[in-house]
Amino acid sequence: MSFNRTVKYFKTIRAYVYCDICKDVIGTDINKEDIRNGLQTGLYIYKHIHKNTHNDVEDTEDKSWQEHTTAVYINAEYEVKGIKNYFGDFSVEPKQGGVVIPICVKDIPPMSVHLGMLSPEEYRILQLCDGNNTLDSVADIASISRGDLDKMMDKLKDKGLVNLIKRT
Repeated sequence: MSFNRTVKYFKTIRAYVYCDICKDVIGTDINKEDIRNGLQTGLYIYKHIHKNTHNDVEDTEDKSWQEHTTAVYINAEYEVKGIKNYFGDFSVEPKQGGVVIPICVKDIPPMSVHLGMLSPEEYRILQLCDGNNTLDSVADIASISRGDLDKMMDKLKDKGLVNLIKRT
């Protein structure tokens, strides 16, 4: 299931996104100033850490009572561009079908854009290379073609900033 909706207020937005761990729509308030500050150098990523308080206690497979994260990707128009749900800091669950996952290998400060070391678009792409997104989902969230993304990935690999791993 995919669901996301944004209600825009004067100082905040209310993002309603589907958490596939909780199997429910969650709502979270996000400050517009935080979004604007985050957008100065790229796509804004809001990480909402939560637990499901209404989990099925009889279902041994239901782990939604454990703390998990919903990463909400927001663009300059305060719209939700994508979401990822995962446990912990890094999703180690294998993706089906053997997909390529880009991972940023260095902590890149926003100052690198101001110093001309990276373009704003490269910085935005690196923010999405958190180990939870496939190349296709990075292209979709960043609203660029897969061909342009592949060229940028080659450039970022040459700079030693990103690794591509294949998960089976």
